[in-house]
Amino acid sequence: MAVDVGVDAVDALIITALKEEYEAARSAGLAGYAGHPGVATWEEREPDSLTPFLVGTYVLADGSRMTLALARPTRMGATATAPVVSTLVERLRPRCLAMCGVCAGNPADAALGDVVVAELAYAYDEGKRTQDGFEGDHRQIPAPDGWVRVAQDMETTDLPSFGEASSYEARIWLMERLYAGEDPRRHPARTRFLSQASWTEQIQSLQAEGLVIREGAALSLTTAGSAYIEQLVYDDLDGPRELPFAVIVGPMASGNVVVKDGLTWDRLKRWGVRSVAGLEMESAVIAQVAHRLGLSDWVVAKGVMDHADPRKDDRYKEFAARSSAEVLFKLLSKRLASPHRPGQTGATSRIRSVYVVGGVTGETTYPDFEKSQLAHICEQLGRAVAESGAELVVCSPFPDSADLHTVIGYVQSGVGRIVHLHSPRHPEVAEKQAKMLEMLGTGHNTEIRNWYYPGPEDEDSKAQAWLLCQIQALEEADAVIAIGGRVSKTASTVLHLAEARRKPIVPFAFLGGASRRAYQRRDWARLYPALDHRRLMDRDAVPHAMEIADHLVTARLRAPHSYRWPPRRVFISRARPDAQFAQALEAYLSSAGITAVFGERELRPDRMVNPTIEDAVLSADLFVVLWSRSYALSRFCYDEIELALRRHDVGELQLWIINLDGSDIVPPGARSLPQALARTPQALVALVRELLEHTEPAPTVPGRE
Repeated sequence: MAVDVGVDAVDALIITALKEEYEAARSAGLAGYAGHPGVATWEEREPDSLTPFLVGTYVLADGSRMTLALARPTRMGATATAPVVSTLVERLRPRCLAMCGVCAGNPADAALGDVVVAELAYAYDEGKRTQDGFEGDHRQIPAPDGWVRVAQDMETTDLPSFGEASSYEARIWLMERLYAGEDPRRHPARTRFLSQASWTEQIQSLQAEGLVIREGAALSLTTAGSAYIEQLVYDDLDGPRELPFAVIVGPMASGNVVVKDGLTWDRLKRWGVRSVAGLEMESAVIAQVAHRLGLSDWVVAKGVMDHADPRKDDRYKEFAARSSAEVLFKLLSKRLASPHRPGQTGATSRIRSVYVVGGVTGETTYPDFEKSQLAHICEQLGRAVAESGAELVVCSPFPDSADLHTVIGYVQSGVGRIVHLHSPRHPEVAEKQAKMLEMLGTGHNTEIRNWYYPGPEDEDSKAQAWLLCQIQALEEADAVIAIGGRVSKTASTVLHLAEARRKPIVPFAFLGGASRRAYQRRDWARLYPALDHRRLMDRDAVPHAMEIADHLVTARLRAPHSYRWPPRRVFISRARPDAQFAQALEAYLSSAGITAVFGERELRPDRMVNPTIEDAVLSADLFVVLWSRSYALSRFCYDEIELALRRHDVGELQLWIINLDGSDIVPPGARSLPQALARTPQALVALVRELLEHTEPAPTVPGRE
């Protein structure tokens, strides 16, 4: 059965330059590898447009998956490729821009059939040609470190095109190297075909058959040997099906002409890049488009079909196209695939967790139907929270609460992640919880986490026990959504506490009660002029509750007028594993005329580390923390954020905390500060763009909101 894939955004856009490369990538996607199913069906999209493409969901053995688009221009080369790539990147907003296909490989490093993954890419023919020769003026773009590292560590033995060399294949390989005038002892693939023992055996066998002759250290084909290999190559119409091929990571040079002179490798050395591993026509375009359009991830993998010398032919072209596609899909799966649960949508919210509070009010026009109305609305709310990717925080398992029905909607959505249930220890509560869990069943993927607190000592202290649970739940949540709730109960107190602690609150007012009072207390037009707050009076707005919550959370981060605005220098504090996020943010800031500052770039050999970084923080107008689990483990990141917190505490520095993976904020001084979630580099750039371009001020004095 085909998987329905939307095209609002994809994980990777894969470009090929030739139709043969396109078909190889399409087939490799369908074939999968090593038990990974791959793409069930490629779906054709926009076939009548100038840039048609295929879309498919690539599935791995553990259920993880990634959404891929595949496209090609009608001609090879940079001129034909650039407009197709630029158009589709704008259209599909991929996390990663990728390319596979064929290239010429440097004979010093890569064997025929090997796959070259670009460590950097550049156009080698950019420069000036004078009477004295060519003067290069190259713009080299390095590939992201994370992709390079995965490529360097990649094994090919589990890919369909890999095959160990048989004794016969090793024999033919040795004879082909001699026929090409190469020294097989120094060939980059020698160990894949011949061990020390088999090397001696093969030579002795070929000598005995009169196919090679050995004169001291020289080994060459006899006339019979040359005739034998010429006939074999002539009859080999389709090229190899399997090879012991390897992944070679190195610079990739692009040019506007097809090369077969055998001289270009030496010229590339003289023109500035000594270790070029691959030569083709389009990789520089991929790197340049990714760089200019703010994509932090790009990768090029191309199979070696020749060595750009006079012996150039197409015998290895089909294999090279296929093996490069297999390597690319494996690279993408290691870097982009994410766990999947049936019906799961993307985690798009800027909020990690939402506390839902409320219940019946006794203030509606038809009080007999209020429970049913509450149940229906809160189930919608639960689905909305789940589909946004946020975790749900609740307290009460009782049917007259908003909590229970929100949990039902959250679980029944099929995409709910975690429900945090804060409750007092009491037999009646335990019974209701048990019935709730029984009703929810076990066929869902939502994790229910119980948080228990001291129970009431008597009937008169029940309200206090519940209030303790609600206060703790409030502490654990990033935002509050309120629906109804009796004014005489604890919901009213909880909402007052949330206001005092500057928690973003989405108070739906249509049921009345504590939620309506919270709505009426706030000067919405002044605090959030871009928000149509009248929607909070409309029950039809409940499915959009998380959009409203995101708006409020983002507003908390916006710069108060007391700071220099817009900022001119932004210090980006990040852990090394999160470099792709920082690179995307730096590219955007640069395009906006803002200087990005990184601590390690400010280091000098004649200064100590701490004062150098402190000076860099002092020079910044804005400090952006890219928080993650990796950040929490870095001592250097801690030093940076501590410096920033000191300046922030005395009103000298605007500080934003942007959470990349939903992990808990550790430094005590930072826990009470606003934070927003951005799970991808694209989401990070979108958030920062909105914060910088929007003039709406953040509320600063809780008592005056």
